[in-house]
Amino acid sequence: MTAAGLLCGSCGAQLSAKAKFCSECGAPVTSAPKPAEYKQVTVLFADVVHSMDIAAAVGAERLREIMTELVSRCASVVQRYGGTVDKFTGDGIMAVFGAPVALEDHAFRACLAALAKLKRRSREC
Repeated sequence: MTAAGLLCGSCGAQLSAKAKFCSECGAPVTSAPKPAEYKQVTVLFADVVHSMDIAAAVGAERLREIMTELVSRCASVVQRYGGTVDKFTGDGIMAVFGAPVALEDHAFRACLAALAKLKRRSREC
C-alpha cells in the first residue's frame, strides 16, 4: 500500500505511508522542507555620532552608563511602535519593523519611532 506522491528524496522510489526508511536505498524518510517565507520589513539603524570623542571626554565607565541609558530608551521607543530590537552595537541599535510579526504599515511605524527618538533626544539636550 503506497501513498500517492510520497517519494524518496534520495532515489525517487515510491514509499509506503508509514515508511521511516526507503525500501530501495535505505535513506531516512524526511518531511518536505517548509517553503521559505518572505516578508517586507523595514530596518532602522541608529547610532551615536562621535561616540569615540564622547568616550575620550567622559571616560569609559561614564560612556557605558550613557550608552546603557540611550539603548534602553531607544528600545522602549522601538517596542512602543511594534518593532523588534534585533541587535545592539557598541554605540547603536538595529531594529526591525514587520518581523517576526508582519505589519502592513512597518515603514510608517519605523519612521514614527525614528522621529520619536529624535524628539526625545532634543528635549533632553
